Amino acid sequence: MGQTSQVNLLFNVNGIVAVVTGGGSGLGLFMAQALAENGAKRVYILGRRKQVLDDAVGKIGLDCVIPLECDVTDRQNLRSAAAFIASDAAYIDLLVANSGIAGPSGNVAQGSSIAEIQETLFTIPMEDFTNTYHVNCTAVFYTTIAFLGLLDEGNKRSAYQGGRSQVIATSSIGSFNRKITAGFAYGTSKAATTMLMKILATYLVPYRIRANVLCPGLFPTDLTTTLIKDQNPAEEGSFPVEQIPAERAGQPEDIMGPLLYLASRAGAYCNGSCVITDGGRLSVTPATY
Repeated sequence: MGQTSQVNLLFNVNGIVAVVTGGGSGLGLFMAQALAENGAKRVYILGRRKQVLDDAVGKIGLDCVIPLECDVTDRQNLRSAAAFIASDAAYIDLLVANSGIAGPSGNVAQGSSIAEIQETLFTIPMEDFTNTYHVNCTAVFYTTIAFLGLLDEGNKRSAYQGGRSQVIATSSIGSFNRKITAGFAYGTSKAATTMLMKILATYLVPYRIRANVLCPGLFPTDLTTTLIKDQNPAEEGSFPVEQIPAERAGQPEDIMGPLLYLASRAGAYCNGSCVITDGGRLSVTPATY
């Protein structure tokens, strides 16, 4: 067998230049850390809050991590971030479009009457519902478009995984889940994001830019504080098997591994793929997957 059958070569991300939006906290921080600690040349972490970004740089503790203030819902911010990276690195190999919000919950108690359901859901401000789509899907689209030129340069300048740069979006198992756990706006906006990436995978074929999707389940982040209550989410047995067969929430390694798979030679044959990391949760809930 060839040398690429060796684990250290299959999952090698040495020398890549990556951008991670929402890279200062939560899953974005875990993914930025995974890339930086495994040999990335540059990892630009983008986010709205400078202090959060600076704290993330301190936590990772590597000079290759570069913080950039950027609101991904603002096209000028995206243009400015892309221009800075163009002047600093000239290209990127990987864009991780990770920024997202939970949106309005609208949870209704089991057994509620139609009148109670109607009252609860109808009082959600339309602008809050729409803004969830704006951050979770629209911004993913414009972020991808803003960095297409740098991804194209990545194909020209870098030997990264055979010359196929890539966009990876963080979606969610909520994009497949028919049981509302985080609100109608969140689940349906993530479904739109998943479909968007599948379309981009086809649309970008002539330009040799791949598009894939990470669909995580329940991880302890700022977005899931209301779902993970007074329990140790890392402890096996902290969730009933009928809710999460793994009986625990996801841990950093559970998102780092799938990211490194897609970002390395191991995942170089993936395009338009959804990688689900949820401890089996979709297997025990009504879903479209």
